[in-house]
Parts: sequence; structure tokens; C-alpha cells
Amino acid sequence: MHPLTWQAPRPLWRGATPFAASPQILRFASDDFMDQAIATLTHEPSRISERIAVKETWRTPAARTEVADPVLHVPLPAPIVEAKRKRLFRAPVSAKPVSDPKAPVGPLKLYQPAHQRYYLIAGSLACAIPGLPERAVAGGHERVHFVLRRLLPKEAATETDPNKVSPAVEFAYVKTGDEAQWQLIESGSDLAPGEDLLPLFPLAHHDENGTPRTLWAGLIPVGRREDYIGKPVSRTVVALADGQLAAIRPPVPAPRRNSTAARTAQLRMEFSEPWKAMVRAAIKAAGEFVVKIDNDETAAERTARIVEYNFQFQMQSWLLLVDLRRWFAHIPRLDAALTNDNPAALLPPERAVWDQLGTIGASALGAIGGKALATSMRDALQRIMPFESKLDAAKTFYTPTTAAAADWPDFSFPLVGLRFVNPTDLIPIADGPFKAVVPPAPQADAVGTTLNPEGAFGDQVKIIEVPSDTAGIIRDAEELDRFTALLARALPVNDEAGVQPIPHAMKLRDVMIKTAGDPGLFVIRMVHINADCGPLHPPTLSAPTEQFALASFFDPDAPVRPITITLPTDTTPAGLRKHGRGAAFVMSDILCGQVQRAKGLGFIDLVLQVLPWPFHKNIDVGDGGSCRGGGVEIGMICSLSIPIITLCALILLIIIVTLLDFIFRWLPWFIACFPVPKLKGKST
Repeated sequence: MHPLTWQAPRPLWRGATPFAASPQILRFASDDFMDQAIATLTHEPSRISERIAVKETWRTPAARTEVADPVLHVPLPAPIVEAKRKRLFRAPVSAKPVSDPKAPVGPLKLYQPAHQRYYLIAGSLACAIPGLPERAVAGGHERVHFVLRRLLPKEAATETDPNKVSPAVEFAYVKTGDEAQWQLIESGSDLAPGEDLLPLFPLAHHDENGTPRTLWAGLIPVGRREDYIGKPVSRTVVALADGQLAAIRPPVPAPRRNSTAARTAQLRMEFSEPWKAMVRAAIKAAGEFVVKIDNDETAAERTARIVEYNFQFQMQSWLLLVDLRRWFAHIPRLDAALTNDNPAALLPPERAVWDQLGTIGASALGAIGGKALATSMRDALQRIMPFESKLDAAKTFYTPTTAAAADWPDFSFPLVGLRFVNPTDLIPIADGPFKAVVPPAPQADAVGTTLNPEGAFGDQVKIIEVPSDTAGIIRDAEELDRFTALLARALPVNDEAGVQPIPHAMKLRDVMIKTAGDPGLFVIRMVHINADCGPLHPPTLSAPTEQFALASFFDPDAPVRPITITLPTDTTPAGLRKHGRGAAFVMSDILCGQVQRAKGLGFIDLVLQVLPWPFHKNIDVGDGGSCRGGGVEIGMICSLSIPIITLCALILLIIIVTLLDFIFRWLPWFIACFPVPKLKGKST
């Protein structure tokens, strides 16, 4: 059997070809790209050189990227078509297109189908002997694919040498079950075990002598950019032979690494970060009050506003306490101690949490809704669970008028709230347990640190230094991370097999940290596999293509796909009433109640609600609840008009962009309009 080689597409071989002996990336700028590719190979194969991808932007003149349509839209007699094809074969081969000189400096960039760009990787498989005769694929045991390789430094930068420069090498995209990662390979011409093999398909054509030929091509998955960029990187080399041996005799699965990262991430997502968000909301709410009381707002009304905020914070606090109490199931001894009110069996880290929970009180906020104040956070956690199902089933808000309902917990413990420093000034401040949760710093820590689990596969919780340049209450909110660290230290170290996976955002963060400064370059290689040959005859890989980057969906250089949205022409009531209401919105009884309350509000009301004195206006949205009809709770199915919805969306978009322009300054680049004479809404 002859050795094999991958070459540039055979139609480009004529004469002294300017194309390297490697697969080429073909660019198409229309949704019928397959028709364009087939027609080009059918009638004038050498003109695929005009399809070679080059750098371009949406500013590139059309003359640099336009290609004549090769599809015969008018049927012609076969002799004429054949004569035209032979005449084109005698013409000189087309040169490779020239990149736009205005294109940004850097590698070739491939755009997404949303930008109306499609890219095919194309090459020819030949026997590696003089003349490079075409090699047919027998099928069955023979397969052809292509692989996408990422270019990354062979050695990662370290904390001691963050500016370490290492040559970029190829990393293979390896999939194991539902997980995927970029794995270092020993040589670019090697295939990694488990590497993602993308499909190639044959494109048949004839050369100038009428000999049938086959061009292999595959669609480059540019739309998967975010998936590719967000995968972790492994710099451990695994040889293909080792992977084949493991497939024949699967090794004993490696035990999961012991960690506390996933449970710590769950604590932050479900409790710590929502608590900090509540503190920030309280700080913002306190800022709405000023020293002088407006003539339109009495002291009683101002106090009522404080009460309204505190009832809201108390309801949210109960829900967070439920989530924290559930989370303590990850610390069985501490969970049992809270249930039995007996800390005798606790280990030192667990006892530290127990003691800290006992010292955290509700500060000077006092009871809310006439309910006795829990003596400490420990007391609140011990008393909250009987009300879990009732809180989950609540349909109304916790307000002064609903506070007496039996379904609410029988105690108060707001995690944050507002109180007056001096009753005569009526100036509130944010207060609550968050001011007392910061424990004494351990020997190894420093004041002003924040919690950061060590990567998606880290062993332990890691405390890293951050600038401690914040002050006062905002710093108190940020230092809730120290309380999170205290709880995390009490976690037993295990394989975390039965806990929630680490959130995608945290995994992505770790990948971005490890690949900081990476320009996101890729190459493609075409692959021939003969499954019967074994390790003595490994797969044949082509030379790499030109280096390229994958454009994001909102890439500023991306070409613009033309989209036309024709709005209703007659927008008078007489005209819009002619459109049917074919869009059905299904709303539950709770959502129905919320919509009904919102319908009573105007846009000005919403704006005034968030403005400070003297423009602030209180909004009364009631106690919550669901829609009722005839004393029965009901949902709704509402029929709406899509044309009117579209008009409202456009008008609201313009209003919102105009309002926010004082922050973002983006209005000059938002819209451009052109007059259309005689485009009338009503005929005359």
C-alpha cells in the first residue's frame, strides 16, 4: 500500500500553483453556499481559487469579495455547456484573492453564519508517489475527517513567572463523555485519542480530460466558537497508542479528586451572593432619603417607606435562611448539632461555625411585623425549616397587612434592613447581621481577603488577597466572603460525587484566567484513518491550514447580514384593528396577578419610583396574590396582536436608548434612516 498525503484541492494544481500543499479554506457569502460550491466544481473547477478565504471586514469594498455566480439559472444545451467548460480549462488559473488592505492587522478571521459567511475546508487525498495520483477511499475500515486544533503556549505561565513566553503548539479538542478539553499533543501530525473528528463529504467533479475526481470538503463550525473558547486546557500528552490500548482494556477509572470547590460554589450562589445583593439594595434604598423632608412626604410616610423596605428584606431573608439551612446538610455533624441543639460532637472548624452563628444577631433592626426577634442566626436556622414548604407555597408578599397570616415564620431575623440613626433626622442607614459576621482573621489570612475556590478541579478553598480600598458599609458587605470562607473550612473533604456541579460561569472564569492573553488562534488538519492498520500505520494528517481566528457573534469587523422587517403600514386604530390577534400568552394565576398590578402603573410612575427626593414617588403594588374570578383563583390565556407588539417594542427601544444615552453615549451609532417617497400608510 502506498503512503498517503493530503494536498491542496486538485483544481488548484494547474501549472506552478501559488497554493501550498495543504488544505485550503473556501469562503462563501450566501446561504446557498453548497449550490455555489457544486456549480463551481461542475463548470469551472479552477475558479475555486476565487473562494480562498482572505481577511475582510464589513467595510471591505464589494469588488474585493464579489464572485461571479456559477449556477446556471437558465438551462443550456449540453454541448454548449461542455464547450464552455473546456474553454475555461484552457484559461490561466485564477490567482488567490488579495486581502483588504483596510482589514485589521492580524490573522485571518472566520465569521459566523449569522454574518452570512460559510467556510469549507477542502483538500485532495493522493498517494504519496510521483504524480500524486488520486487515492479513493474504500469505505468501511477507511474514513476521512478533519480536526480543529487550537494554538496555545506549550507551557503555562506561573505565578512566579507570569510573563513566561512559550512557543505555541497545537492542542487537540478531546471529548470524554459529556466533558471536553483542549489537550496537548506531542506532534501536530499525531491524532489524539478521543479527538473530535469532524465530517468530510465528497464533491465529485471532472478535470480538463474528463477524468472523474473527488474533492473532500467539510463545513467549519465557526458558530461553536464560544464552546471551543470556554473549554479547559490540559498540558498532559496522551499518545494515540495508549488511547487505543485503553479502549481495548479500559483501565480502572481514576478516583475523583477530593475537593470542597463545588459545595463552596453552591454556598456562594445560593446564599452569600444573594445576601450581598440585598445589602447593596439596602444601601441604595437608604440613599434615596435626604436630610430635608419634602412637603409632600410627611415623617409618617417616610417611616412607612422604611417599614415597606424592611418587610421586603425580611421575606427575602427567610428564603435565604432556608437555603443556608439546606446547605448545612453537606456538614453532617453541624447539621445534626443544629437539629439537636448539641455541639458536643463537632470538630474544631465546625465548632468555629457554631460559635460564630451564635454571636451573629440582628443588630439594632429589631422585630419586623410584630414577630419576636430570633436571638441569633443559629436560632433562626434552627427555627426556619418547619416553614420551608409554606414559604415555597406563598403567593402574596410579606407586608403589614399580610403579616398576621399563619403561613409566615413566627420569628423575625432580617439579614439586612433600614433603621433611623436619629429619629428626629429621619435619615436611615443600612444595618443588619452582615456587620457582625466577619470572624477574626486566621493566622494565614489577612483582613480584606475574598473567597475564591481554586479552579474547577481544585483541591481546597483558596484565600487570595484583594485590594482593601473600600470602606464602611460597602466593605462590610464585601467581607461577607470571610463568613463564606469560615463555612467552607468546615466542609469535609470528599470527592463531591453527589453535589451540584460547579457553575458554568466559574468554570469559564478559570479557563479565562489560565488562557489570559490568548489570541484564540486555530488551524485545521484533514485526517485519513485506516482502522485495520493499527498502531504501526497511524492516521495520516495533512499539513496545517493558515492560522485563523473564529469571530464572535458580536465581532465589530463582521459583515452585516441584511435583515428586513416590514412594519404595519397603516398604524391608525382603523388600520391596526384589521390585524388578527394570533399570539397566545399563557399565564399562571400568580403571573396574572402580577400583570394586573403592573397594568395600573405608568412609565412615569416607574421612573419616579427610582428617583431621589424631591422627585421620588412611592408605588403601592399591594400585597401580591393571584387573579380571582368568582372567588376562584384563575390563570389567563391572552391573545395579542404581533404587529402591535412589534410596534411597541420598537418605540420602547427608541425611548430606552434615548434615556440611556446620557450614560453610554451610543445614540449617534444606533439608527440611520433614509427617506422613501410615496411609502404611504393609507392609499389616497
